[in-house]
Amino acid sequence: MTEPFDSIPSANILLSSLRSVGYTPETAIADIVDNSLSANASIVKIELDWVKQRIIISDNGEGMTKSNLRKSMSIGSSDPLESRSIHDLGRFGMGMKTASFSLGKKLTVLSKFKSRINNACWDLDYVRENDKWQILIEDKSSLIISDLSNKLSEYVNGTVICISSIDKLIATNTEQEKKKFYKMIENVKNHLSLVFHRFMESGKVSIRVNNERLTPWNPFIPKNNARQELEPEEIVGKVIIRPYVLPHKTKFSNDDEVKKAGGYKGWLKHQGFYVYRNERLIVYGTWFDLFKKEMPFNLARIQLDINSDSDFDWQIDIKKSKAVPPAYADAIIRRTAEKAVNQSVKVYNSRGSYTERTGNINAPQLSYVWEQRKDSKGSYSFVLNKKHTLLNKLKLSLTDEQKDLLTAYLSLVEKCSPMILSGVNDMSLNNNVSLQQSDYENLVYLAKQLISTLVKNGSAKEEIKELFQQLPDYIVLIDNFDNIFTEAYNESE
Repeated sequence: MTEPFDSIPSANILLSSLRSVGYTPETAIADIVDNSLSANASIVKIELDWVKQRIIISDNGEGMTKSNLRKSMSIGSSDPLESRSIHDLGRFGMGMKTASFSLGKKLTVLSKFKSRINNACWDLDYVRENDKWQILIEDKSSLIISDLSNKLSEYVNGTVICISSIDKLIATNTEQEKKKFYKMIENVKNHLSLVFHRFMESGKVSIRVNNERLTPWNPFIPKNNARQELEPEEIVGKVIIRPYVLPHKTKFSNDDEVKKAGGYKGWLKHQGFYVYRNERLIVYGTWFDLFKKEMPFNLARIQLDINSDSDFDWQIDIKKSKAVPPAYADAIIRRTAEKAVNQSVKVYNSRGSYTERTGNINAPQLSYVWEQRKDSKGSYSFVLNKKHTLLNKLKLSLTDEQKDLLTAYLSLVEKCSPMILSGVNDMSLNNNVSLQQSDYENLVYLAKQLISTLVKNGSAKEEIKELFQQLPDYIVLIDNFDNIFTEAYNESE
């Protein structure tokens, strides 16, 4: 018979260990700001105080009751397996605590809800002395509570977080340490301006650091009309990828604009993928080990959006500063990266001549009807340019049902081109070709969309099956056609 026994970790040892999970000051503060945004705050104020040696983050969010505040102060206050709201930027219920401990030894939180202010405090010195899992409640008349309560006086509801005894930031009271502290403040400003740029651009939130309102920095430089937006990709509704190629330096007004577009870490470090989770930037400036960073790749930046349901697929960590693409995304990520990099090299080496043509230099070329693509095996295929200016204008005049019908027809144009039907296209598939699981799932997804539209417009099952038998891309689905058809039919009901 198995005999269980309790194995409760030492409070002192575990909490001391949590201080070294790998936060930087800027990622720690960003993690704490996540809580404010999850609470629907529209104002977030951050004070980094050298004199009082503390960090205060206050917001006008929804606030918490006494019980909710105490629960939020628990280590692991939420189940990571629970589904999350699209507005929730958390996952593990540990971010605020671990981020705060990485900065200082005392975390005091006040929350105002319906005019009532409650407080709770983790004091690691107290934990070290007593080795107990005990959260402290400060006397409401104490100077620290009175001071922090004033931060909430202008809000109906809200929360203020105070991190004091910031030994991880200030080791000695020297001039050199002071310079380092103020350099850290600049890093925090730059980091927050990037990580939360979409929230600030949309007007959802205003973030201030030491009373300076942050200006969002959009890495895709949308205000420069010479920027190129390549065709977006979608992975079965889970991931949306939007590749951009930034303008050649000759397309900026001056050197200051070029430097600003490069980002606070410089052009080389800002090239690559930008992974967003619920619009919050998680990882940026990475090629996921597809290739090394090179100067000619500097203009390629790729926006990749996931939601909180994809956290485990993408191995999002507690710090929200790591993401690893799942296997089902590998092929599309590689294809998108290669396309963006190739175009970046072309623009980088062009000295700006790529847009020098008569008429509107930003207008798309009418002859750009077909796009060439290369898959993970190096095989090429041709697909219609879904962003062609004439096609976009046509879609504006169509209903949703008509758009679906048009999409189905364009898909047939691609799949039934003479080159594909004749077998010339080396991307063609047949029964002897082994597809990776991710490629197969994407093919099934596209097949269902086509079947659904054809059924809605009167096509019979046998007619659609006969069509699939003629299409090299879809012939690998024939053995499973009945199941795919049934699923597509049921989903369209």
